[in-house]
Amino acid sequence: MKSRKIIFANWKMNLDSRGISNLVQDILSEMKNFDNLDVILSPPFPYLKLVSDLIRGSKLSLSSQNVFYEDVGSYTGEVSTNMLKDVGCDWVMMGHSERRQHLLETNEMINKKILASTHNGLNAILCVGESFDERRHNKTFVRISDQLKRGLRDVKYDALPCIVIGYEPIWVIGSGEPARLKDIQEVHNFISNELDSMFPDSTNLPRIVYGGSVNNLNINSIISLKNVDGVLVGNASMDCEVFCDIVLKVGDST
Repeated sequence: MKSRKIIFANWKMNLDSRGISNLVQDILSEMKNFDNLDVILSPPFPYLKLVSDLIRGSKLSLSSQNVFYEDVGSYTGEVSTNMLKDVGCDWVMMGHSERRQHLLETNEMINKKILASTHNGLNAILCVGESFDERRHNKTFVRISDQLKRGLRDVKYDALPCIVIGYEPIWVIGSGEPARLKDIQEVHNFISNELDSMFPDSTNLPRIVYGGSVNNLNINSIISLKNVDGVLVGNASMDCEVFCDIVLKVGDST
């Protein structure tokens, strides 16, 4: 499973129903399907069902940008794993740096989301990454190791193929420039080694994807790196031409 490349389109809190309908229809029309590639669209909550209906019968998959860790209850504003499955989600994202930073999500909360999601049949992408100050003070590996160990605590071996690790250096998100290839390679190698250490008996470790100012001009150099199994695309995923070009180049790289 790890050899299968993967691309996430994270639209964050952008677009409306008309914009999303047009974008998805354009992607369906323009994108070449690859049997060795997973392509996942992640729209805002209100448009999950809309996208689910539009991509039905295609090779595209649907992801939520968040989830709560309880099945039911008095949790105003939250959604459960079963609700997400009910509207067609196969995937869920958690631990994105913007939620850690702006909504104060903790590793403990994220761990509960991982366990609930994998237990209830959803695939999950766990985002990890360091701030500019952490990198400047040589704390990148300490920070990411802590996020991995706390986020994946109590995860069973049979759930590992359902998990993807997304490395997103906080200091490059939205900058228009990705991290240096050297930095991406070092961190992805570190994550791979950490996963090997945490789950020494597994032959199906989580795939590792890179996120942070990915576009169709830098994708070839990023996807060619060792232990980079795909990409998490933000702004570029809302441009059909650019996004489909990314998908084409990742598909051709395998």
